[in-house]
Amino acid sequence: MDGMTILSALNAAAYRYVLVDGRHLELLHGNLQRQEPAARTAFLRELIADSGRADDEEFTTLLGISAGWRERLVAAWMAGIGGRTRQRRRIGELLIDSSQTFAGQGHCFALACFATPADARILSDYLDTYLPRRDLTYDQDWAMGALLDIDTQLGSDYAGRFTAPDGPWWRWTHDTSPGHLESLGARIGELRALVENARQARPAVTDIRAVRLPAGWTPASPADSAAIEAGLAAALAADPDERLPLTDRPVTVVAHCGRRDHALLEITGDPNRWVLSRPLDPWHPGHDTRLDFVFFASTETAAAGLREHPR
Repeated sequence: MDGMTILSALNAAAYRYVLVDGRHLELLHGNLQRQEPAARTAFLRELIADSGRADDEEFTTLLGISAGWRERLVAAWMAGIGGRTRQRRRIGELLIDSSQTFAGQGHCFALACFATPADARILSDYLDTYLPRRDLTYDQDWAMGALLDIDTQLGSDYAGRFTAPDGPWWRWTHDTSPGHLESLGARIGELRALVENARQARPAVTDIRAVRLPAGWTPASPADSAAIEAGLAAALAADPDERLPLTDRPVTVVAHCGRRDHALLEITGDPNRWVLSRPLDPWHPGHDTRLDFVFFASTETAAAGLREHPR
């Protein structure tokens, strides 16, 4: 596969699995724990669904040499919650290498989801490598939390040799406060529990047109839709770099903000069905004409996105 083909595959996979629902931002540092419960459940439901839809080739692309931390973070989460243990070896390689920020958090979470002795050994190898480096703060907290969580699941004691009195953990950590170590394992367990709760949940929203719009938003009339779509087309033509997600895909304007600098669009024939777009010219000719797109995988996550971007 040549370089252009790899890049094209990576862009397509990133659009399909990483950009949608702002996944890399929500998963970073466990931000989803701060979400409103209904929005978090909707977000996780779509992540769970995609963890089963993605094929091995797409995982290889998202975890590949050309992928960035965003792609690797989301792919690791999907591998973990989807039980995609074929990715264990690659996830372990990336974790030990630790060449990118943030991605290691996803790698640790995935290994905790797999929760076998093989996964405990990978985490132990990571801690053996990086706990002696007191000058480096990488993903030691996440790796220790994942190892403690595996011990909880398996009834094992893989973490014991690190956490023994005067063990490697205590020589590395800067936080020896009571309960901190236990909280690391509890965080991973809580994240797994949120995933399992979402797995059992049913969709709360099935028709965006039945959703009560936030203040400042109104359904789009035919005239408004035509004007907004024309402005969108002009802005896309002026900035070809923005065309990838919307190229050759007809859109319908469903709702818009009263100030007309945001619009909710439905994309016809696309797995990521909804997009929040801002700003839209020609109403604000003095604004930057670049478009900021936020893509949503489902009606549920689009409704949550509207609540987060009311104006």
